[in-house]
Parts: sequence; structure tokens; C-alpha cells
Amino acid sequence: MSVTVETTLSKRIHILLFFALLSLSAAGYAQWSELATDEFESRTMRIQNKAEALYMSGNFERAHFIYVNELAPLGDKYAQYMSGYMFLMGRGVPEDPAQASAWYRIAAERRAPEFIVVRDDLMRTLNAEQRARSDSLYLGLRKDISDIVIVMTLLEQDLDKLKVETTGSRVAGGSSMVTMVDPRSGTLMTKKLNRDRARRALQSRVDFITTQLDIEPLDAELSKAQVDELWERIGQHVAVVDDESDSFAATP
Repeated sequence: MSVTVETTLSKRIHILLFFALLSLSAAGYAQWSELATDEFESRTMRIQNKAEALYMSGNFERAHFIYVNELAPLGDKYAQYMSGYMFLMGRGVPEDPAQASAWYRIAAERRAPEFIVVRDDLMRTLNAEQRARSDSLYLGLRKDISDIVIVMTLLEQDLDKLKVETTGSRVAGGSSMVTMVDPRSGTLMTKKLNRDRARRALQSRVDFITTQLDIEPLDAELSKAQVDELWERIGQHVAVVDDESDSFAATP
């Protein structure tokens, strides 16, 4: 089979998967959008819907901009897949299989079967030069928008919030107990309850990172030295091609 025919068949596979994913509701692909430590937000869903509408109307450049710059940096795997798909098909951007493969590789980091299939299929069509470029682009994406980098950034933000004294209206009698309203449930929360909830969320991020790095568990409220050490370990972690790339058979 010639490279041209093989590439054409590969594109057909990717088009079929694209329409299969597109047929899902936003809630259906939320599993690829949210990070393991976050809840799927309605704002993210609205941006996804906007990008989908732009794509379907043929405004490919704007749709691709939103996928790459607004959704992909949030860890939205569907958006990362779409960023690659549009590079593969040359919609809104120049056709570039190496770029497409790099985006597919970052989209597949959670091991979702749907994204592994298209990643592996595309990687097998690349020649040695394209494979090398794909590796370089993939490492760049890992450094900027891999799950572990995103979660570590959120972790630092959480730590900063915990250091700032919670503000709010004081209860009658001059008590120092501060109350605030939970924006989701509408219920009142004391400063202590709010801090406990924030600490649990922080611990979930720490656990995610230590699991990904395969290191000993850490307590949620990290010291600056611990944060710096984690960033160093993460830098080493994302500097390595880790997606079984040696198993991809390059086209001669």
C-alpha cells in the first residue's frame, strides 16, 4: 500500500471518529474535559459549545484559536484532540501531520481508548523526520499543558489562598467566626468549614501529583521547599517522551 493511500485511509478513520465524538453531548465528553481533581464547570461547557458552533459554521480559524488557547490549557482533552484534528485536516490552519500527532499524543495522556486509537494510527503514517518533529512538539505541549503541570499550578494557587485570611461578615456578638455563602449550594459556611473543604481539595491535587510522579505521599500544606522540589521533579517528568512512542512503526 502506498503512503498516499495509507494516509487517505488514515484520514477517513479520523473523520469517522470526529463525527462520533461530535455526536456526543457536552456532558458526554466531560470525562475528557475535566482534570481528575476538578469538577466540570458550566463555563467550560459554554466555551466548548461556542467552539463547536464556530466549527460547524465553517469558522475554522476562530474555532481552532479557542480550542488551542482557551480550552486546551485547561486540560480539556477533547479540545486537545480537536486542535490536532484540525491540523491533520488543514482546517483553519496549514495541514501538518506532525503538529496533529503532537496534539493527539497530549490528548491521549489519560489513556482514553478513543484518543489512543487515533494517536497510534496517525503516528504510524509519519516518516522518521516527522516522528522526530512530533516528539519535539509533544514535549513542548507536555511542558505547558500536561495534566500534572496544570494541577501543580492550581495547587500553588490553592496554597496562596489558604495563606490569606478568609474575609466575610462577622456574626452577631462580636464573634471571630466568619461566615460565607457556598455559591453552589447556597448554604452558609463558617471560616473553619471553608478552610477544611479547601484543604481537602488541596490534598486531592497533592495526591494526584505524587501518584503521577510515583513518589511518597505528602501532606497538603506544602512548604516552599517542597513546592520547589515538586516543580523540579515535574520538569524532569515532562521532559521525557512517555507515550510508548517506540511502539509506533514509522513509515519508511
